[in-house]
Amino acid sequence: MSHIYFCCNSNCPNGKNIHAMKCGGCETSWYCGETCQKADWPNHKFECRDVARIHLEKELFHIVAKTQDRDTDAYPFEHFQGFMKHQSYLYTPRTTQEWMEDWLSGWYTESRERKDMLRTLFHTNGMKWSLDAYVLYLRWSEIRNGNRYQKMKEFVKLSKSLF
Repeated sequence: MSHIYFCCNSNCPNGKNIHAMKCGGCETSWYCGETCQKADWPNHKFECRDVARIHLEKELFHIVAKTQDRDTDAYPFEHFQGFMKHQSYLYTPRTTQEWMEDWLSGWYTESRERKDMLRTLFHTNGMKWSLDAYVLYLRWSEIRNGNRYQKMKEFVKLSKSLF
């Protein structure tokens, strides 16, 4: 049985209520034909690329999890995405698969993650990293509010003269 979908092209000449084909990239938008799809592409392309990228990342995430025999309930994709939002601009470029493998193998425990992020901030600011700096940061950050990255930036700025 075929379904009736609405064409996503706002200027569709067919009245929108038609049997449609879906976009091959994101598979979430429907069009009455190739003409409407091409006409709507300037409006749809950014959303399409983002949705398609997330779909492919999810697929890759499950493949990597399966090869490592990891339970995706313990390390879900949504947490991985949140992790990447905070990590991507702090580290040297790595492939998404390398990040996934580390994440799924439990490499990024809370303290290691903090330590690596702080070390990177220190090096980025031309400062010497030490275990003393990390211990001082842990004590200092316990009494501060804000997200981890904000606390780290503030700590690096305040402690520049110490290390």
